[in-house]
Amino acid sequence: MRAAGGGSRRGERGSAALEFTGLLPLLLLAALFAWQLLLATFTVTAAENAARTGSRTESRGGDGTEAALGALPGWLRDQARAAVDGTEVRVTIEVPVLFPGISTDDLTVTRTAEFPSI
Repeated sequence: MRAAGGGSRRGERGSAALEFTGLLPLLLLAALFAWQLLLATFTVTAAENAARTGSRTESRGGDGTEAALGALPGWLRDQARAAVDGTEVRVTIEVPVLFPGISTDDLTVTRTAEFPSI
């Protein structure tokens, strides 16, 4: 045992490691939640960009659907749909989910953009 003013007791050895081990699952859950939030935010931004790109292309006489889907990253493209109505392009994407067992039917993002015809 050490003197009263200096250091830890013998019975407290390893308590920091034990506390860290106890908190580790909570820290991992918080990191997964933060990553899921980042994925959802990126999906919204990608949908907005794809809708604008598709609308711009459609207003210039191109294929807005192909342009909108082509503006998305490959890992989001499989879960995306694009619809064109005049120069208005609507992009709908299912948000990727990290947690197994959670349905993605309710986790969709839809963004619409309309570019005036030239």
